[in-house]
Amino acid sequence: MAITPTQMNYIRKLLAQKATGRAAIAISKIHPADIADLFSVNLTPAEKRMLVDMLFSQLKAGDVLAELPDSLLTEVLEDIDDKSIARILKRQDPNDALQFLSQISEERHEAILKLLPDTNRYRIEQLMIYPEDSAGQLMASSYMVVKPEFTASEAVEQIRNQSESVDVPFYVYVADEDNRLMGVVPLRRLVTCPQDTSIRELMVEDPFTVDADSDSEDAAVIARKYDIMAVPVVDDSHHLLGVIPGDSLFEVMEKEATEDMYRMAGLSEDDSIFTPVPTAFKQRFPWILVNLVTAFIASTVVRAFEGTIAQFATLAAFMPVVAGMGGNIGNQSLVVITRGIALGELDFTSARKALFKESTLGTLLGLVAGTVAASVAYFTASDSTSALSLGIVIFVSIVANMALAGLLGAGIPLMLRALGRDPALGSSILLTACTDSLGYLLLLGLALKIMM
Repeated sequence: MAITPTQMNYIRKLLAQKATGRAAIAISKIHPADIADLFSVNLTPAEKRMLVDMLFSQLKAGDVLAELPDSLLTEVLEDIDDKSIARILKRQDPNDALQFLSQISEERHEAILKLLPDTNRYRIEQLMIYPEDSAGQLMASSYMVVKPEFTASEAVEQIRNQSESVDVPFYVYVADEDNRLMGVVPLRRLVTCPQDTSIRELMVEDPFTVDADSDSEDAAVIARKYDIMAVPVVDDSHHLLGVIPGDSLFEVMEKEATEDMYRMAGLSEDDSIFTPVPTAFKQRFPWILVNLVTAFIASTVVRAFEGTIAQFATLAAFMPVVAGMGGNIGNQSLVVITRGIALGELDFTSARKALFKESTLGTLLGLVAGTVAASVAYFTASDSTSALSLGIVIFVSIVANMALAGLLGAGIPLMLRALGRDPALGSSILLTACTDSLGYLLLLGLALKIMM
């Protein structure tokens, strides 16, 4: 059962009262993921330290801290001494331990690693060889592996003799004497087949793999595209180095989606509700400055038509309508295309089709929205002699801006990808700048030509 707000407030009060005994009893019955929520209820530094001490005494510190977001985890780990951190890392899998180390300043790494047993330290240092965010750093070393000459019954017997706490429970990997990956057998197929069936008959040959130096997102794309729950990691000679388990792949997918969402808004992926104000300010200010510059560009367009606006003040009421409709359809196209790029659905041919589809859709939606807006402009115009002209200007400017917005919403991320940049990086800000400026230019320029 998830922790309730009442339970959370009760434990918070016990910590504030320094009733450590009662607080320890209360948290002993709560799942680690729910205990982690306590760190986000504005505990004082002393209360956080008290909670961490309780977790160490109950051997829950590693499980609970692993549930914290990176920015909050960094803050908590700063107040924990090296010896205590080593106690956590000793009980963790190497890839989880490496994740913890990445949230600690590099100056402390050597001292912490020296406190670990040789075996733990060696396994962590082996993962540190690989680039950050690579498949090699995510792979687990605990998985089920059998020889191709085994029968199903022999394979099951060997699996029984292997570690019970494997990180990849759904697949049995087949490797030869030199540990070269030959295939994979789904565990369900292994336990349901006749016992004398050869592993060679059961295995799926040439399974999908990634290199150790590949980006972890490549593994996530494979898992998502081919609907598999673990991805083996191999070297250049196809030796099996490890396996990326499903939970790690899910975390990569979640991180990737968050990064895309943040970058579209001009945010750093490290920004969160727990990020300190000075850090968040430094991360956000550059994009705010870019946004300010683009806003001045739009305002320059408006100032160029001051005379037109002064003569036809009604136009000012429709400026946000034209710009807003373009922004809406553009953002819809932007999300669809960015998602398609992330999922690997777009190549050169399909990109051209996507551009045509989004611009056509923008035009059709613009015809509908333009008709409605033009009708409103016509029937609410205070000057009946210019009502028809106003309606035509509103209609044409909305249709044109929404058609261009659909094209830009698809074109901006595709252009960024062609330039080797992240398709989501600031796309929303660039799109808004274009749709606002073009919308004002179309509306006021057409009014100058038609109504004057």
